[in-house]
Amino acid sequence: MNLTVHHLLFTLRAQTLVHLGPQAGAQIRGGVWAALRELACAAPQVQGDPDHARHCPMCRLVALETAESARGNNPPRPFAVRPPLPTHPGQDCLFRSGENFVVGLNLFGAAADSFPYLCQAFHRLGQLGIGYGRGQFTIERIQAVNPLTGESHDLLQGQRIAALPALPVTGALVQQTAQRLPADALRLRFLTPTELTYGGRQADRPYFDVLIARLLERCQALEQHYTADPAARASWQERYQHLTEAARRVHLTSDQTRWVRVTSGSRRTNSINAVSGFVGTAIFEGDLEPFREWLVWGASIHVGKNAVKGNGWYELSG
Repeated sequence: MNLTVHHLLFTLRAQTLVHLGPQAGAQIRGGVWAALRELACAAPQVQGDPDHARHCPMCRLVALETAESARGNNPPRPFAVRPPLPTHPGQDCLFRSGENFVVGLNLFGAAADSFPYLCQAFHRLGQLGIGYGRGQFTIERIQAVNPLTGESHDLLQGQRIAALPALPVTGALVQQTAQRLPADALRLRFLTPTELTYGGRQADRPYFDVLIARLLERCQALEQHYTADPAARASWQERYQHLTEAARRVHLTSDQTRWVRVTSGSRRTNSINAVSGFVGTAIFEGDLEPFREWLVWGASIHVGKNAVKGNGWYELSG
């Protein structure tokens, strides 16, 4: 897969009490949407127009719509939030005045070109406030990081942009990292609620074949929408059939996950949505060689429902 993923870290300093929910990604995503709409969208009345969405930073990042979405095929958003994590899953996140907290944002493909708009959006969001009581913050630091190489670059000097993101996760790096992983046992630590579905049902634990099926579907969708030369659909179908069948022979040998029930409210749609899922550690054993590359991708792109809001974020280790 030739997708690129830019990992950004925004270090923010609370100016007043910042009170975020147990899964703060939904609040951050909503705040960024509101700030981008105010700053960057010159024609909000035509947000559903595909031509407009291709050129408007706000629509490309947050409110992307295409002709396919009208037929029920909603494309994946070109980013995923990495929210602050509570001390214990299910608890709220609280940051008092003067305390720092970090928000991650992973940008897919050309979405990295919108980095200057995101800086403006976070600055404006700090003024507008976020979370319960609209806690205000300032930007202390912005970094580009590459979790596969350990490299990092500062992108902010004072209050001015000093550099653009230039440390992407690439297909070549993913393959190199995958080859260094064990081929017989892997540990996944789900940091945010992860909701996987199969046959119209919710998976109550991380069944490996379901995990791989949803991960392959997300990889295909991101490649289709955010790369210049995606693989043919038939190639993806063959890969999906082969890998999901092989995944049934991989065993979940240790399941230390638990279900966390979380909801998020949307001011835009005036609705309450579930962002629940399992969190915790799972160990898989079996022939994992053909899955290592896809699991490494998943650590950058997230998996399952509500990935844009930060759900489905996991760490991978041997």
